[in-house]
Amino acid sequence: MEASDNQSFSFEFLPAGRTVQGDGKKLKTIETTTVKFSHRVEWWLLQGLSFWLNCPQSGETCRRAMKLGRLGSLVLRREWAWCQTNLRLIYGDNLSQEERECLGLLAFRNIFTSYVEGLQPGGIQISHSSDEHHLIDAFQLGRGVLLASVHLGGWESGLFHGAHVLGLPAACLYRPTNNPLSEKFIQEHRSVYNVEWISRDDVRGAVRALRRGKILVVMTDINFRQGGVAAPFLGLPAMCPPGPSRLALQLGVPLLSVVVLRDAPGINHIHYLPPLPLEDVKGHANPLEEATARLNRVFSGWIHDFAEQYNWLHARWRSRPDGRLWRPDGELQEMARERVEPFIPVSERVRTLLQNKRGKCHY
Repeated sequence: MEASDNQSFSFEFLPAGRTVQGDGKKLKTIETTTVKFSHRVEWWLLQGLSFWLNCPQSGETCRRAMKLGRLGSLVLRREWAWCQTNLRLIYGDNLSQEERECLGLLAFRNIFTSYVEGLQPGGIQISHSSDEHHLIDAFQLGRGVLLASVHLGGWESGLFHGAHVLGLPAACLYRPTNNPLSEKFIQEHRSVYNVEWISRDDVRGAVRALRRGKILVVMTDINFRQGGVAAPFLGLPAMCPPGPSRLALQLGVPLLSVVVLRDAPGINHIHYLPPLPLEDVKGHANPLEEATARLNRVFSGWIHDFAEQYNWLHARWRSRPDGRLWRPDGELQEMARERVEPFIPVSERVRTLLQNKRGKCHY
């Protein structure tokens, strides 16, 4: 889910507690005492890939990222296994093996393209921004806004658009990388966002941002093993982040959603969705689960209609409500029995896409 293409970068090892600066704006504090050799290797690779992907035209950059996506599907074996397992858990036999592999390859291409967009947000073209009045109206209430999204399409464009284009004060919950050198590199790129980056474990920081009237961006489709909320996601119970629904219910903050779809390489369409109705949720036996389930349903149709742009690589359903952990090579029939809805039929748009790709997706 970050700097101009011509920005140069300086490198230095960071002592513990050193605060990283970018464009005169505090980004975050990196706590580290040891830089491992593997950290340096990863950083060198990241620098090299960034140089190779630094093209004058964003479309060419995204096309290069798609090539990396194909390579990634061959190298990242665990992610590929989860991708295929997830597609079987959601679509069952509605997808053939050939179609699953093709859809998986397209998903790999999209996720790599999205990461590259995150490094070069200023070069992404926004073809259209639909219903941005929903976000502006909620912001003008002065209570802060929770803006939820999922890893679909070019999701980081929504964050960049709200903060950089609309000029709204924004913060984003995220998970810092385990590599302090890569973290510094990424945060330097992200300085162009004009966004406050808050670790997803920093609850006080999130509340503080909302009380200051900021828009707090949260990703809702991550596997949340410890302290998650059990709620159906695409018809299969998943452990979901409790933060968005809990903050909305406890603080009375509007909870909106944003979806960013890819029209073409380097060209995205942003859809701002209306506030999620939660007035009657407190009357339910478990308000937090009900609110989370409603939020999940907001994104279901979008994911089904644009399944090739979704992050099927993530072990979304790995953690089970009873504490079990699934494996990508687990017994599919037993896993699928936990569905609370029938398998999802493939949307007409995705079916047409797969038919047009027949014979062209070589995994």
